[in-house]
Amino acid sequence: MAASYWKNVLRMISSSSSFRKCAVAGLTCGGYLYSKYKLDDDNWKAPQLLTFVHANSSTVHNLSLLQDNEKKMQSAVGARGRRFVDFATVVVNNELYMTPKDFLESVIQERPKPRFGHQQLSIEQALELVAQTPPRADNSLDFFRNLNSSGLISYTEYLFLLCVITKPKAGFEIAFKMFDTDENQIVDKDEFLVLGEIFEKRTAGGDGKNNEAATAANNKVKTEKEATVPTTLNVHFFGEDGTQVFNYADFFKFMDNLQSEILEMEFLVYSQGMNFISEEDFARVLLRFTDSKDTEESIVRLRNKMSVVSKGISYPEFRNFFQFINNLEDFAIALRLYTLSGRAIGKSDFKRAVKVSTGQDLSDNVVSTIFLIFDADGDEKLSHVEFLGVMKDRVQRGFRTTKKQKGWDAFTRCIVHQMKTSANE
Repeated sequence: MAASYWKNVLRMISSSSSFRKCAVAGLTCGGYLYSKYKLDDDNWKAPQLLTFVHANSSTVHNLSLLQDNEKKMQSAVGARGRRFVDFATVVVNNELYMTPKDFLESVIQERPKPRFGHQQLSIEQALELVAQTPPRADNSLDFFRNLNSSGLISYTEYLFLLCVITKPKAGFEIAFKMFDTDENQIVDKDEFLVLGEIFEKRTAGGDGKNNEAATAANNKVKTEKEATVPTTLNVHFFGEDGTQVFNYADFFKFMDNLQSEILEMEFLVYSQGMNFISEEDFARVLLRFTDSKDTEESIVRLRNKMSVVSKGISYPEFRNFFQFINNLEDFAIALRLYTLSGRAIGKSDFKRAVKVSTGQDLSDNVVSTIFLIFDADGDEKLSHVEFLGVMKDRVQRGFRTTKKQKGWDAFTRCIVHQMKTSANE
């Protein structure tokens, strides 16, 4: 009875760092009581219990060391690596993997759901899981949602998918040509696996201060070429035997469907099954990845200036806008031309610049909402510098690195922000 009880206790405490810390204190205290009062249960003596406590303290210590190594890895691989570790729920061969569901949640949600430990899979179980991957011909707008937890995504594939969802359609062909190293208009498995080496080098880059830690991290987060576990993308693109190839049409379809799937999920989070989201919800989607300290101020300004009856923003309007900001560089060039000519940017100019540079038609309601968010002084002209900065944050989904303000600049920005806040109270 005692052995079974302690086995269950160990299973529980191994699932969380908080439980592990409590366990050390609890087990040690229990050992002391057993030795002091000579308690006896089913022939368990104090010396036996103290030996048990010592053994399991070592186990907890080893688990803590593993956690420390994971923290070092997170620090070395940067924000993307940390997010991958936070959301990944599966371990195969001591390597972390995301499921398709994990990936979608990492893109849509700000933080992972509470969980206890990771799901441990054998190679055989992993093979079973990825065998459920549909072929390329069956790729759809629901590809990742239909797979749910039935699949595996490696760290390098996660980085690739993040790039996919931020690429303009005009960049799809360039991305394909980067994979097609022999320029034969098709990509095979060996060419696709080059991305692992590219992202490994990119992850190990930086300012040179963490090279040793980055090397250790990249040994932990292996490239696909080194890995023994087939993944969902490998099976989807190249079949279970890895001999199939894909062309540009296949690649375009995959990237376009993934972008649309992510946008549709974001829209549904706020629409709750309806055909429209409010202008305020649209603003929150737009600003959620930014570091702007004026986010709430922008929301309040929008709320105060909106008409009593909200028109709402439909999914086609929502999709067109976010496809436009994936083409932000071309739009920025058009805006610079207006700036050089000394012209302020009004709504009609903004709408025309979007059409000319990206080919997207934005609705009047979306344009009006954008101006309410970024027109701080109410002159119906766009503060385009702030707009471009916020949009770049949005495109990169919070991973854009910016230089933090320090000293006098940071101090004056803080003062201005506090004065604005006080004036609105």
